[in-house]
Parts: sequence; C-alpha cells; structure tokens
Amino acid sequence: MEKITIYHTNDIHSQLSYWPRIARYLTQEKQRLMSKKETVYVFDDGDATDRVHPLTEATNGKAIAELLHDGSYDAVTIGNNEGIGNTKDQLNDLFSEARYEVVVSNLKDKETESRPDWAREVLLLKTKGQHTFALVGLTIPLPMSYDSLGWNVEDPFDVLDELVRTYRNKVDGFILLSHLGLPTDREIAERYPEVLVIMGGHTHHLLPEGEMIEGTLIAGAGKFGTHVGKITLEYDKGNQILMAAEVIDVRSQVDPVPDEHVDMNELYRIGNRMLEHEVLGELKQPLNKEQVAEPNLISLTLAAMTSLSDTTIGVVNTGLFLESLPKGLINRRQLHEALPHPMRVVEVSMDGRSLKRLLNQMEQQKEKLKMLPVKGYGFRGKIFGSLYFQGIKRIKEGIYINGKELDQNREYKLITVDYFLYVPFFPELQAQTSVRMISPDFLRTIVGNYIAHQNSNSLNERKESS
Repeated sequence: MEKITIYHTNDIHSQLSYWPRIARYLTQEKQRLMSKKETVYVFDDGDATDRVHPLTEATNGKAIAELLHDGSYDAVTIGNNEGIGNTKDQLNDLFSEARYEVVVSNLKDKETESRPDWAREVLLLKTKGQHTFALVGLTIPLPMSYDSLGWNVEDPFDVLDELVRTYRNKVDGFILLSHLGLPTDREIAERYPEVLVIMGGHTHHLLPEGEMIEGTLIAGAGKFGTHVGKITLEYDKGNQILMAAEVIDVRSQVDPVPDEHVDMNELYRIGNRMLEHEVLGELKQPLNKEQVAEPNLISLTLAAMTSLSDTTIGVVNTGLFLESLPKGLINRRQLHEALPHPMRVVEVSMDGRSLKRLLNQMEQQKEKLKMLPVKGYGFRGKIFGSLYFQGIKRIKEGIYINGKELDQNREYKLITVDYFLYVPFFPELQAQTSVRMISPDFLRTIVGNYIAHQNSNSLNERKESS
C-alpha cells in the first residue's frame, strides 16, 4: 500500500496577490507529508510568468522563476508566456538558477536540433513505495512564433507516441504536465491509457473534482493563483490504484501571511523603478492613445512597425493602447503601461483579392468590434476597439493602397500584430500561408527603439547643421 500526493498550480501569470500564502502552504504541506514518510510532489503547469507584471518585464521573468523556490517545487513545464514571451536568449537564461527541474518534452533548438540544456525530456519519479512514474511536460505548439524565435516545437501526440513506446515497460505510468488546454488533455486521455494523471493549464480550467476519462484523471487549478490543485494516488494491497482530485481555494481555505499584500505591492514597485531607470528617448510633443490628432501613439506605432519591412501598409486595433505618452523623456515603464501585451509584429504576404476580402471582413465587423470585450492570446486590454490603418483607405469608389486603387492581381505585404492571427474575427488573415515574424522583440520594444532612433536622427541632423 502507498499514498502519493501531488500539489499543482498553473497559469499564475505573475499575479502575486496570494503568492506568499501559496508558497507557505505548499512548503508546509510538503514538509508535513515528508515527515510522515509519504511521497509528495509539487508541480507547475506553465505560464507562471507574465510580462504584464513590471518585475517580470524588468527581469525577463527571472524574478518569478526565483519566487517558485519559495513554493518548494519539484518540477515545472513552460507555457506560451515563458516559451514565446521571451527571446531565445532570455528563455535560455530564465531557469539558469532554478533548483527545480524543468520538463519540456516537445521543444528543441532549431540550430542544434537538440533539447536545450535547461530542459529535461522526461523525469523519472521513484516513490518511497518503489513505484516509478515518467513525468512528461508538453507545451502548446505555436509553430510560427516558436520557429521565428529559433525553436522547433513538436506535435505533442508525436512526442507522446515516442515516449510511451520508450518507457511503457519501464514505469508504472505516465504523469503529464500539460500546457495544451483542456480539449487536448481530453484527447490525450482518450488515446493513451498509459497516462494516469494530466495536470493541465493554458485554458485556465478549474476542475474541482477533476475529470476521469478512460481511466485517466484530468486536473486543472484555474488561473491567477486563486487555487492550488491536489491529487492523491493510492495503491492498495493488490497494487490497484485509486485516484482523486480536488482544489484548494487559497482565498478562503489558506491562511494569509502577515503583510503579504504589502510585500507583493513592493515587488510591483521594484519592477516599476527598474523600468523607469531605462530611458529610451525624448518626445517633442505628447502622443495620445486616442485618434484625436496627428501624430498620436497609434500612428507612431504603425510607423515603427512598418519601418521593419519594405511595406508601408499596416493595421492595428486601438484597444492595444492603454496609456498615452507625455512630452519629454520616455522610459520603459511608460511604454510597458501603454503596451503591456506580449505581442510581436508579423508581415503577411497576400494577393490583392485576399487583401480585399480581409478588408471587407474588417469593414463588416468594425461596429461589433469597437466596444467588444476581449481577452487572451496575449491581449492585456479591455476592448478590441477600432481598426486603425496606415496606407489603406476606403472611399466610395473603392479601396486605395498608398493612394492607388487596390490591384487584385498584385502581391501586397501587410504589417500587423500576431494577435490578429489568433483571434476568430479575420478568417481571411488566418488562411494566409506566407507569414513571417519580422522581429523577436515585443511591440513595445519596437516602439521604444523607433523613438530612440528618431532621437538619434534628430541629434545627428542638429550636429550636421551646426
């Protein structure tokens, strides 16, 4: 007979309001069960970091990776916020000081064609009762984003096929840290009886008692650190296993830590101070987040985006812009507050017919989208807002691109944010196959670099004229 306890979190997204009590609870529970000679593990299923928090932004996520030590974690996997929320160099450095294992079974370096040295393909867990489990970590495949950053993210089913073949006869079962989303977790449960437990994230699902599908227990602990998941595996004398899942609401079921909100607010302030110290350039006039006059922050952002390509046409939504930029020196904190989204810029090549269909889709939905509440896919605003174009005008006579009537047989390149490829509003855009990410930097970094470059050009012009 043996009892195994697993505590798990997912999708904390740098929301630290309850982190001190979570960390203390996990550590105390782990110590309590270990003192009883029981087997206990603590795992995280990805998206622990999120650059919406200024300290995460200022430290490229390392502050959160360090905080996980307070929760006595044994192993974590990565979500899209770690995987594509960082450049390749930043991700390679994210866990350089981690004292827990990082298990990512479906990620390889494009250059070396091997797993990065900070990641394990599989972790074998041996319990006190001599049972052995293969711990697997799978992150959601977003090939365009990962490919552009220098990673090869593999199909999770192909990876599972191989791992099950390799370890099936060496372990008592598989435990999966999944950042794939609940629908995929359910499909895995149906296809792989060898997988005993799936702890899931990405879709922020909260499963108070878990779901049992074909003998596989699926668990999920919601989002933003409001819950901790708990799984128990019990072997009887006949070596039959009984599995159960529950969630602990840390807001009501876990005692607060003294001054926890004061401490977490201080981390927020520390992050902001770090960002304030990085001055990017100077604005001669304020840039409003609204379309009240030219220039404004929206038009400057589109200019910054198209400066990275040989095209001058682009589109963004005004809901991206959360704060205006004042006249004077501009620092990273101001840009982070104005554009907190982990979004990158993409160039989409399409013929004139496809571009016309896309623009018609946008025209047909503009009133619906203007005040539509949206979330997810990296968007950190509240409403989608209006569509704002550069180089594209629609008048009664037709659509004009840079002053010339749209040619349906011509090839065009459109600049936008990768967010537009994921939302369900523009199927014509999603149907395009010629898409490239034109910079590993986030949108706000591109805007900051553009402001700095303008300052540099202005300074050079003053030097030449003097």
